[in-house]
Amino acid sequence: MSAAEDFEQIRMFFLDPLQHDYEVIRPIVLFGETAAERSRQTGIDRTVIGEKARRFVTDSMGALADGRTQPAVGEGPIYPEAIAGYIIYLKQLYPPIHLREIERILLRKFGYQTNHHTLKRFLKPYETPIQLELDLTTFSSFADAYEARWTVVRMAHEGWNKKSIADCLKLSRSHVYKILEAFDKDGFEGLEDHRTRPPHHPGDQLDLPFLKVVLDLQHEYPRAGRFRIHGLLDKQGEEKLPSEPTVGRAMAINRRFHGAPGPWKSARDDQPAPVSHRHLPYRPEYPHHMWFTDIRYLVQLDGSWVYSICVLEGYSRKMLAGMVSEHQDFISVLQILYAALAEYGCPKALVSDNGSVFTAGGYLSILRELEIEPLHIEKGKPWQNLIEAQFKVQLRLADYKFEQAQMLDAVQNEHAAFIETFNTTRHYAHRKRADGHRTPIDVLGWLKGRRVEAKRLRETFRRAEFLRTVNRHGFVSVQRFYIYAESGLSRKRVFIWIYEGELSIAYKQTVVARYHCAYDPKHKAIQGLSDPTLYTTKFTPPQLELIELDDEQWVKFQKHPSRTYSKRIAMLPKQLPLLDLGASALILLALKAI
Repeated sequence: MSAAEDFEQIRMFFLDPLQHDYEVIRPIVLFGETAAERSRQTGIDRTVIGEKARRFVTDSMGALADGRTQPAVGEGPIYPEAIAGYIIYLKQLYPPIHLREIERILLRKFGYQTNHHTLKRFLKPYETPIQLELDLTTFSSFADAYEARWTVVRMAHEGWNKKSIADCLKLSRSHVYKILEAFDKDGFEGLEDHRTRPPHHPGDQLDLPFLKVVLDLQHEYPRAGRFRIHGLLDKQGEEKLPSEPTVGRAMAINRRFHGAPGPWKSARDDQPAPVSHRHLPYRPEYPHHMWFTDIRYLVQLDGSWVYSICVLEGYSRKMLAGMVSEHQDFISVLQILYAALAEYGCPKALVSDNGSVFTAGGYLSILRELEIEPLHIEKGKPWQNLIEAQFKVQLRLADYKFEQAQMLDAVQNEHAAFIETFNTTRHYAHRKRADGHRTPIDVLGWLKGRRVEAKRLRETFRRAEFLRTVNRHGFVSVQRFYIYAESGLSRKRVFIWIYEGELSIAYKQTVVARYHCAYDPKHKAIQGLSDPTLYTTKFTPPQLELIELDDEQWVKFQKHPSRTYSKRIAMLPKQLPLLDLGASALILLALKAI
């Protein structure tokens, strides 16, 4: 603590002027400090301090009692009791108040005239080192808004400046200016409540029923923000849909008082900086100009990843097709691509990353035959694929439900529900459309891409797949082989896919079996099968087998038994004898005939 601060603290405990004078000269007499230095520390004139020190040295302590050298504190001005009490009240109410401001308030309120020099001398003994905050009625605490505005006008009329009013009542200075300008323009009418809301707008939208609806959505979608919750409320068909900021306030109230989930933050530490849409290399300009596809790691079930494969229409942001798969392979991509092309026609281009399934020859040949331009984003820049942003929406709306699911069919059901919710909920990219369409399904409407005949589409994909019917034992017949698919799919038509040494059997976009396959592309014939892999799906019959077979006992594939063809022997007609006669008798008959 400096000497000046030390002196200010000690001076508060003085009970007699002699104590004050002695403390002023003590460092000079005892420690040889100069009068000029002590003057800077105490704020007392240098000549006064020097005179006090000389008198003390010559006449000891009694010389300090001379009235001519008493401190200015003891000579403070005398105000009337009411005026003095109000001055102290103002200083305690708002310590930063200016002395000229107090002077103006006294003149306007009491008609009492003084000056700031006199006020300074008067307030010197009342300075306190710490100002405790008083319990005052702030602007927002008034029950009546009119009374709050009138308080601002009254304080300004009494002489308070605008900054002091704002600090004292805890409101912004610009708000003070607006209230005073309204009063100067319209008088007391300017203090009335003039809101710009519609006449039938409810007075308070944050009622308990509305908070309950928002709370239910917060629990159902704990990672959704106010924009998503606002869109979900619109999807539910709320009659009086509040604004997005109102929804945000309701969410904050629920988080504070009703145990709603807090704001969600991604577990990733290295969040990439947001990229503006104008930097995207592939920007769709009309419906079905560009489609986007990708594979996303969804959730782990029993230690194995489950993947989400989706196709997005870029202009409307509508999810055209989506599936949950246990495999991120060529077969799964072709399944979802076929479903999208069959329903919506062909786009001009299809954008994807550089994954092996999207650069495979079979994938590219199918796109070229359908006259679809394959486009690939730059490596290390996933944000160039527009579907990446939609995966973030999936993360907020559905990932929590995916994590709660324990079985594959539950994940598939939640994925289908997410696609329906995504397509029918307000999308951020459409918030400023002039036609009023806000959801992807409304923006796309009935529009479809370039039409392709169903026969041609089937022939294009038939090179990679074909249909077979499962027999009552769960096998399908492919060329010269019986191959096990699934006993629970008896008499069902399943897809057979052969690609890059693998034969896959799928039903309703779910792979049920997979085999390593030796395939001769020249003769289009299966040479052999090995390494069967059977998957447990929802199509597996719940009833257990009477006799359990291990992998060696259970033959999952076998060749057709060789067929033997019996030779046909020509049966010539044979003349039967009329009578049983000997050779001599026949000769006699011949001679007689001659």
